[in-house]
Amino acid sequence: MYEYLNNVAKEYLTKELRRNFFKKFDLKDLFRRCEKEMDILYERDLLFIVEHLYKFKKENKNVKYHFRGTINNLLLLYVLDISYVNPLEYNLPYELFNDKAINVDIINEPSILFINYLNKQADNFKVVHGNFIKEDIREVNKFLENHYLLLPCGYLDNSMLLKFDDLDTLETIDDYRNYKDKYMTIKIDEKDIIRCDNVCLDNVFTNDFEREMSKILKPKTINDYIKIKSMAHGTDVWKNNQDKLFKEKKINLDNLIATREDILEYLLNHKIEKNIALEITMFISLGKMKKEPNKWNEYVEVMKIYNCEDLFIEIFSKILFISSKGQAVSECLYVLDNDNYYI
Repeated sequence: MYEYLNNVAKEYLTKELRRNFFKKFDLKDLFRRCEKEMDILYERDLLFIVEHLYKFKKENKNVKYHFRGTINNLLLLYVLDISYVNPLEYNLPYELFNDKAINVDIINEPSILFINYLNKQADNFKVVHGNFIKEDIREVNKFLENHYLLLPCGYLDNSMLLKFDDLDTLETIDDYRNYKDKYMTIKIDEKDIIRCDNVCLDNVFTNDFEREMSKILKPKTINDYIKIKSMAHGTDVWKNNQDKLFKEKKINLDNLIATREDILEYLLNHKIEKNIALEITMFISLGKMKKEPNKWNEYVEVMKIYNCEDLFIEIFSKILFISSKGQAVSECLYVLDNDNYYI
């Protein structure tokens, strides 16, 4: 559906990659990694969005982006100066990238500027705003979220109920979730300025769970903060799992499992072949152990063959969901950015 848009984007970004890459790196294997990442984005119909993020930033020098999700694992975005997360520095393998949509916060400029930019570029697609409809026991409420569908011209579904919003500036579709699997989705929001007296990583903790974890684990390095921030996105990663083991001093902050990367690194350190380790990591990260017990037993046998400790196999077995650490890296670098502070 988006083949033409992605073909144009691939041709353009390939040239830009060659122009930008060797300013930062001189290793050909890293260049090949970027090419592989571009192929993945192309296959998932996401490449043309990256193209427009790149062009918008070139036109608006003050703009920065803050990405959510595993897209932070892509070196391509760092080379193109779209992302400030260097995945090489934080050991973020591109193979763990599995985002189905791009979630991005605009920093320093209103997000509507990018939407207006997209509308001006949209000869082959149109941008519509998506309402998120949530049914309450008492009533049906509409919660407006900054989700946008990119609809290819010529492919519009006649059953779609499009309407103008209150400002008559952008068409809105009722409950975008009904169409997000059929059309490309991008979620765009804005990142607030942090106002405080000095730059402090403690500002990355924004809820009671994270602050309580900080008191227990006493983070010192940025990697410690990344672990705590990552665990906040997980389910049964700390609570009902590693909290008791930490209290009993069976694990410590260094070997605590907080992210998908931690699982992958653990498996690779036990000499499990990379493709198998990636399979096991993704299986665990989505909490499939109870849904597919036979498959899980196969993976347990593999781990035992490679002398993985029962303690960590048990930790893996209890996880319902665990995030990648790329987003936590992005959050930590955001609060360390002096440009975000009024001192």
